[in-house]
Parts: sequence; C-alpha cells; structure tokens
Amino acid sequence: MFHFLKKKKVKSLTIECDTDLILINGKPLTFPTNHSSLIEVLGKPSRVLKKSNDCIIWDSHGIFCGYTDEDHILSINIYQNKKDRSEYNTKQQFKGKLILNNENITNKEFGKISLGKVAIHRLGRENDMRFGFSIGVNRSYKEL
Repeated sequence: MFHFLKKKKVKSLTIECDTDLILINGKPLTFPTNHSSLIEVLGKPSRVLKKSNDCIIWDSHGIFCGYTDEDHILSINIYQNKKDRSEYNTKQQFKGKLILNNENITNKEFGKISLGKVAIHRLGRENDMRFGFSIGVNRSYKEL
C-alpha cells in the first residue's frame, strides 16, 4: 500500500575488467567515457560537487568521479576504506566485487594493473593502507 515509503535496496556491483573494456553489472563502460554513460551504468548520482573539477558521487555504490569535461571522463574511483576522510570519499564503501580474469581482486594488494587501453590503479600511497582503486584510461598504452 505505501510502497513509496520503502527504502530502495542498493544492488551490489560487480566490476569485471577486460583488456579494453569494463563491465559493471554486465553493462559495458569504455574509457574515456562521458557523464550520461556513467549515469546509464551506475544510476543517478547521490551528490554533485562543483569545485575546480566537477565531481559526481554515488554514495551507495562507493564510487566517485572527478572531471573537467563531462564528455571526456578518464576514470572512476572506488572507495573501500573510510580512513580517507575527505569530502570526496563516499558515505558508503564499495561492497561489490572487482574481477580480473575470473579472479576476485577486491581485497588483494596491487599497484597498477595495465590491461590494455584500461588500467586499474590503487588509491593511496604505496606504504599506506589502500583506500580503494581507480579504473580508467591507461596512460602508458600505445596503439600498435
């Protein structure tokens, strides 16, 4: 009867990484990407910050994205640790899965994994605990 009062359950995300493509819950995302593609894959963001770079945040997914051009977004950040207390950290932490070659790598340490046109980077300094990871353009990729 009062369905509008029910809290929407947040669907857990599964991020699958391939050489040049990311799948988020089965939906493809290539980098660079754009604002509307991110909303199509992740849904409506919970917060927007207007700073020197624009920022969109999906608090329920643990995902942050900063950009200067909404048609040329280079990466998204996925937070797994609340020790980063900046306003850019998400209210909820990423509870989903990060999969590379059928292996869950969410809770393992890594520095940078170059896949091809796409790379996964750790968030946080090497000697500190990892805050999460960033997925986006591999700047060292060279077309053959």
